[in-house]
Amino acid sequence: MEVPDYGNCPVCNSSMQADPSSPGALRCPVCNFVQKPKSIIAPGYTVTNSVNANQYRILSNLSSGGFGDIFICHPIGDVSLRYVLKVLKNATANNSKRFRREAEIIASIEDEDRIVKVLDFWEDGSEMFIVMEYIDGMNLKQVMSEYDVDEKTVLQVARETAVALQHIWERYSIIHRDIKPENIMLDKQWSLKILDFGLSKQCVEDGGSDITMANSSLGTPGYMSPEQFTDSRNVDFRSDIFSLGATMFYLLTGKSPSGGDSLDQIYNDTLTNAPPPASKLEGKCSTGCINLIQWMMQKNPDDRMGSYMELLDEIDQLLYSMPD
Repeated sequence: MEVPDYGNCPVCNSSMQADPSSPGALRCPVCNFVQKPKSIIAPGYTVTNSVNANQYRILSNLSSGGFGDIFICHPIGDVSLRYVLKVLKNATANNSKRFRREAEIIASIEDEDRIVKVLDFWEDGSEMFIVMEYIDGMNLKQVMSEYDVDEKTVLQVARETAVALQHIWERYSIIHRDIKPENIMLDKQWSLKILDFGLSKQCVEDGGSDITMANSSLGTPGYMSPEQFTDSRNVDFRSDIFSLGATMFYLLTGKSPSGGDSLDQIYNDTLTNAPPPASKLEGKCSTGCINLIQWMMQKNPDDRMGSYMELLDEIDQLLYSMPD
């Protein structure tokens, strides 16, 4: 008789088997990891944190990717509140570690209002859930499609983002590693929030724990720094500065700094042509802003700003010189 293929254990990679003591569950015969049957996550259903008994009813789908599904929900007992529920979709060992680390890193940042807040987190077998504050607004890519964004607005957005990134770097040694228009939101009051810390890393003196393999790339092509393409494990805050410069370029031109369509083209363009030629920004902003973006996007991180304070001083000088 043919033995059913239940896939491999996310912990030790051994073949999973049906668990006779729990219908629908799977058990690893080597490390004893138990994978419970997946619950149904869809609008109208309720999910429960079995540790603190918090319950959340799913209202609608927000987005879906290879890493997780995101929903809008409300806590049981208060239908007026709106939260975001992020559910791990592909529970590989690395994805589970990244998901857990995202929750832990955001939860550790208690004193920066420009960072989205984690409200709840739990694990249920192979399933993982993060509940975060809901931002009623638009990300920067959506803003670009709705409004004419001028240089002053771009500089103000860059300043707010840089202040938040400076805080998490200088106080917590955290780098985001995926700064891009889709991960920066403006709410209805035009207050800024940075989202999606799924690729973030906390750097400490011993190097910190990192899931990324040495000499591997990690991030979003078109916004990644050159060093992220070659070794995402060994980057620092200057990589986020590069990505913020690329985001400013997008807000001014409507395009990614790299004109390539394929990953190979983007890779070659980033490593060869960073920073983007000034001609791509001429007519879109002042010479001072062009120089700022080119400085932020220097190919060698040693040629970028040596601190966020240096970046903020440059932005403030440009804003100060602008008419009210």
